[in-house]
Amino acid sequence: MQRTVVLVEDLEIVREGLRSLIEAYSEYQVAAEAGDGLEALRAVERTEPDIVLMDLSMPKMGGVEAIRDIKRRFPQIKILALTAYKREEHIHGAMNAGADGFALKSTSAPQLVEAMDAVLRGERYISPDLPPSFFDTPAGQSQATSVLDQLTERETQILRLACEGSGNKVLAEALCISVKTVEKHKANLVRKLGLGSATELVAFAREYGLFD
Repeated sequence: MQRTVVLVEDLEIVREGLRSLIEAYSEYQVAAEAGDGLEALRAVERTEPDIVLMDLSMPKMGGVEAIRDIKRRFPQIKILALTAYKREEHIHGAMNAGADGFALKSTSAPQLVEAMDAVLRGERYISPDLPPSFFDTPAGQSQATSVLDQLTERETQILRLACEGSGNKVLAEALCISVKTVEKHKANLVRKLGLGSATELVAFAREYGLFD
């Protein structure tokens, strides 16, 4: 029996690659595609697929929030979260929202299909590239709280305003500090969160659902 898939990814070129990969396997058919979380909700409502492949970092509505909404309304639909980030916080954000599995975008085609097969069998799939220590968080602990606890009050303010679209100059004016101080706080955020540069801060916050 052919299984239907909703493919959610904001980058069209990546989405096209995933579609080609999935449809190379006759047991799967892409029923719909979406470029953000809101489109994903509409696509799921329209097609009620067997499984959703969900990117976590997207505009309008991030993957964590979309997973939470889909699982609340369609608990029978399986969701495999996809991300380029190999970080504990991303995994827990997706899992706490209700994802049935977690795979890295760097995974091979056979591994991705293996992951899809596993979650459709009712198993929880975790990429073998992720260390077991990622799943030692005490039960009931909020991962968003865990991440935000690492940050100072000022760093949290800056990250929140950045997620609202504020540039460095607007941030400086809103917080009555200099642009240079804003840049220093952003550098600290990048270091604490293990990111490559300040340009990744907003994507990180969206993917992890820090301010849902």
